[in-house]
Amino acid sequence: MNIYKFFSVVYYLGMALVFLGVLMHISDIYYGAWVFAGGSLIMLGIRAYNRAVCHDINKRVNTILLYSAAMLLPASWAMLTGRRYWILFILLTAVLDSYASFRRIKK
Repeated sequence: MNIYKFFSVVYYLGMALVFLGVLMHISDIYYGAWVFAGGSLIMLGIRAYNRAVCHDINKRVNTILLYSAAMLLPASWAMLTGRRYWILFILLTAVLDSYASFRRIKK
């Protein structure tokens, strides 16, 4: 398996953990916040790697995606400390990801 396929699998695993963590947290399962935090760290790591190795023309889009993933960390903190505004950070992530999806990544 080449490294890019491996990173893709790990990235999708991170996204699945984030989604599962949100569902678990909404269902009042304590470990949901930890699952969410693990997925957030995976997504942040992969997006940081993508930002580091991308072409100069794609730096802006990858920086937006990196900030988007960074918004998941305060959401994790808010979940773990019992704050109710964790959803605002997820909303910021969704807005940044939506904006970045309209930007064209050039090869």
